[in-house]
Amino acid sequence: MRLTRRHLLTAAGTATAFLATERVIRAGTAALGSALGGMRPAAQGTSTDRCALCGSPDHAMLDPRCPRSRPATMRA
Repeated sequence: MRLTRRHLLTAAGTATAFLATERVIRAGTAALGSALGGMRPAAQGTSTDRCALCGSPDHAMLDPRCPRSRPATMRA
């Protein structure tokens, strides 16, 4: 195939369209990521305040009083 001005202009136009599309996709992804981060609810305590298994503020995660903890015989 012979290289002509038409082929060069087509290649340049395709590359420009690709770069423009890539920038739009990156901007959209960044906007979506920041929007999703803003929709996340705020934390309701720390790991020292609440049980990570059931969310109760009455005990810590390794406390045997947790209703979701495994019995001592099942722990590895």
